[in-house]
Amino acid sequence: MRHSAPWLPLAPLVQLVLAGAATAQYYEARNAGMGGVGTASSNYLAAGWANPALLTRCRADDTFGLILPTIGATAYDKDGLVDDIESFADEYDRLEQAGGGTQADRDLLADRLAALDDRQVTATLGVGGVLAVPSREFGFALHAKTYADLQSFVDVDPADVNALRNPGLLPSLQSQARVVGVAITEVGVSLATAFGEGAERIAIGVTPKHQRVDTYNYAVIANDFDIGRFDDDQYANDDSGFNVDVGVAWEPGAGFMLGVHGRNLIGQSYTTVDTLARSYVYDINPTAVVGAAWTAGALTLSGDFDIMPADRFVTANGLGDDDTRLVRIGGEFDLAGWLQLRAGYQKDLEDTLDDAISAGIGLAPFGIVRLDLAGTYIDDNSFGAVAQLGLTF
Repeated sequence: MRHSAPWLPLAPLVQLVLAGAATAQYYEARNAGMGGVGTASSNYLAAGWANPALLTRCRADDTFGLILPTIGATAYDKDGLVDDIESFADEYDRLEQAGGGTQADRDLLADRLAALDDRQVTATLGVGGVLAVPSREFGFALHAKTYADLQSFVDVDPADVNALRNPGLLPSLQSQARVVGVAITEVGVSLATAFGEGAERIAIGVTPKHQRVDTYNYAVIANDFDIGRFDDDQYANDDSGFNVDVGVAWEPGAGFMLGVHGRNLIGQSYTTVDTLARSYVYDINPTAVVGAAWTAGALTLSGDFDIMPADRFVTANGLGDDDTRLVRIGGEFDLAGWLQLRAGYQKDLEDTLDDAISAGIGLAPFGIVRLDLAGTYIDDNSFGAVAQLGLTF
């Protein structure tokens, strides 16, 4: 049975895909501004998502904190596919009204259709909220988030390209336009404790969580594409299950932190509905990230590395290899606790995603209300943004 996706308006996301975080599967503004790092450098508010062991990283007077909410989005369109699709559609309509146009017009239209093949647009969107109670002995957090990952592409039929070159009325196309995607909604509880003192102090954390997974496989003939129908019942499926994350944090010396985070330790696969003779499998496989951070006064530097690639959609004859494996570095400069300036860099070792640079700013007047903003630049057609409101007491 298929139900509406919980508290995530996905239609605006698909508009982002067609107008237009990778393995972490969450958005948090401080980490995003620092290039997506967080396994060793996150504050306790983000610990439930980045590394639950960091719930033990706090000051003696920290009592609890809230994120209400965080929201972020990223669109990858490195080849300018969106503009090319719009250009093809406009030209098709013009020639159809003109009775087919000249041979030169038809040849150009056929070339434009052929150029749409083997390219795609990817977009992600995340929203979430947190209630965290940190402690150097025993910390816990309640959190909920939805993370959506959508890919849009045109599967060009070579017969359409040849037919467009023939004189006469324009043919009815058989090339398919698709939106394939997933929305993962999680509700979890993170628990953390620490052992030892000084260089021997090690913290461990665990996050049991419930996941609801909505998959989408919208496919129609290209000239029948209607963005508003991508999540109709006939194109969508849903399922749910239990999963767990674990984390470890170690302070080998003053100012240093090392972290390891294992996410989704129970591997699961979710199959979309079959649309126009094709279905897809979305894999939620175990992933592991190692991180290191160094803090000296107002300056924090950090880096994260994905130990293994993260799978996404798998199919025998559709989307190709879209695994990602990221290296991230970032830094933050804190001005008296009131203003934080951040920057970072991200590289995908699988070359699925282009290199990205990020910047962010944090405002924390009186140390209670926290407003964090971050932006990511990939190229002129690919970008991202995160905004977050928090409270700490």
